[in-house]
Amino acid sequence: MSRFEKEWQVVPGGAKLAAALLGAVFAAVMGLLRLRPGLAAEDHTPLALWAWLLLVAIGLGSIAIYVLLVGYVWGDARRRGMNHVLWMLLAIFVPNAIGIILYFVLRDPIPIPCPACGTPARKGHAFCAACGTAVSPACPQCRQPLEPGFRHCTRCGLQLPAAGPA
Repeated sequence: MSRFEKEWQVVPGGAKLAAALLGAVFAAVMGLLRLRPGLAAEDHTPLALWAWLLLVAIGLGSIAIYVLLVGYVWGDARRRGMNHVLWMLLAIFVPNAIGIILYFVLRDPIPIPCPACGTPARKGHAFCAACGTAVSPACPQCRQPLEPGFRHCTRCGLQLPAAGPA
């Protein structure tokens, strides 16, 4: 499964349905505006039709992308253990998609599941809060969480053993 397919599953079905329904309503309204009586003869030229179709396509795409992004913010914030309602409201009501941009800048990392009990552990936790199992490598001296490739502990300076071939 590709990364896009995994992230697409984060978007709730309700957001996908809302995007489709809002797109259909937009297309219907634009169609009614196009078919209104008294339309000038120059509005029936092929160039005018193509311009109208382009406008409808841009409008449909914009509506769909916005609704799907708000749905993604909802689902991704839930997955990361953040306040998903607050972030969704910010994504909707902060103008010019700044709320969506803020979410992507400020979001927390995805919690790592504990290998023993499955409880999510946030970044920076070396041990599971529920069962005490190590969820990431830790310094043998001060128990500070370590990242792969560290040669020294960032807290106490202990020289770490070299990692073998993976």
